[in-house]
Amino acid sequence: MQHEPLRFEPGNLYSDQVGANGLSPSCLKALGPSLTTAHSAIHTRVASGELPFLRLHEDRATLERVLEAATAAQSRFDDLVVLGIGGSSLGGRALIAALGGAGLRVHFPDNLDPDRFGALIDGLDLDRTQWNAISKSGGTLETIAQLLVVREQAAARLGSYGALASRLVVTTDPNKGFLRRLARRDGLPSFEVPPGVGGRFSVFTPVGLYPAAAAGVDLEGVFRGMAWAAERLASPDPAENPALAAAGLLYSLDAEKGRPVIATVPYADSLRATAEWFAQLWAESLGKAGRGPVPVTAVGATDQHSQLQLWMEGPPNMVVAFIEVDRFERSMPIPPADLGDDPDVAWMVGHDMGHILRMEKRGTAEALTQAGRPNLTWRMPAVTPESLGAWMLITQAMTAYAGGLYGVDPFDQPGVEAGKVIARRLLSAR
Repeated sequence: MQHEPLRFEPGNLYSDQVGANGLSPSCLKALGPSLTTAHSAIHTRVASGELPFLRLHEDRATLERVLEAATAAQSRFDDLVVLGIGGSSLGGRALIAALGGAGLRVHFPDNLDPDRFGALIDGLDLDRTQWNAISKSGGTLETIAQLLVVREQAAARLGSYGALASRLVVTTDPNKGFLRRLARRDGLPSFEVPPGVGGRFSVFTPVGLYPAAAAGVDLEGVFRGMAWAAERLASPDPAENPALAAAGLLYSLDAEKGRPVIATVPYADSLRATAEWFAQLWAESLGKAGRGPVPVTAVGATDQHSQLQLWMEGPPNMVVAFIEVDRFERSMPIPPADLGDDPDVAWMVGHDMGHILRMEKRGTAEALTQAGRPNLTWRMPAVTPESLGAWMLITQAMTAYAGGLYGVDPFDQPGVEAGKVIARRLLSAR
């Protein structure tokens, strides 16, 4: 790769920039043994095949199968509806929002709101619509409920229950669960969620790849970014591994400085869904045993006008993680027109909108730094498949490493199950 797709800039987390609220410049060295242990614990399991999520870029066979299926779908359908929720939806949505191309229109209803879901179905040509039911377990309540409604709608509008079979793709466990049984019974095309890959780590499995490919995302570029990131993740040295450095710094700011809240703030609208994807990854992986960091999402410059006051003068419990984009696809300079000589306008005339957005980010970062508020920056040269693939893999590794530092298992979610059990009991009490 000719240019680095991503840079990690943590300078404004240190005490020489933000004073007593920041970390000692030697904090990563002091944390060294813990970082080494956290890195080794994850990569030993990756090497054994127990945790394949950091090596998915090596799975060319799955990528080629996904691309082949997506090409076939593009020749037959206009729309794809993803029936999934949480990790079965957020990753694909993030890839498409940032990188979507000239493929199918992809919809992520992502909930059981009957008004929204019904309006979506009403507006679709069901003959020209494909459905992708995604559930790692094969029995997620929301996904199965959506699927049963769609099956009835297809029967009513297309003439038979069988009409859905040629328009449905299933992504689920390779061996068990309702969706796998349905796929076998009806001969449905299907993809597998690899064992050992949880939903929030599944964006680079067919869970995220198939919807993205159908939308026209350049997955070859995404895989190049993943490979670039994987080279850096192999190192146990935080000076060479940005995920390990970031995990150590964010953990230290929580443990030493009482800053458990991390606000992820991309200065690009196309990355809004990426920040939302990260929020699930961070919260569900680390919020356990009465502790854990708290993710917040925002978008610059929009949320300078809603959240910045809190960041600047609110409780000293937050770290702001910016994503800055050096170059946008479009150039939109501010024209002089007939108002360019007004002193309230003249200073911005001639600047490109993207440049203004970058300066707003830099101004916000500098203001936070001067106020003693720790902040870091992830810098992308542009929103490209390579940069997004690199960032998403690095933040997955960062989350896994942080689990070791916090002393929790980042790959389970025991707190989620109780609500599911109660909901099923309530629904069964007819």
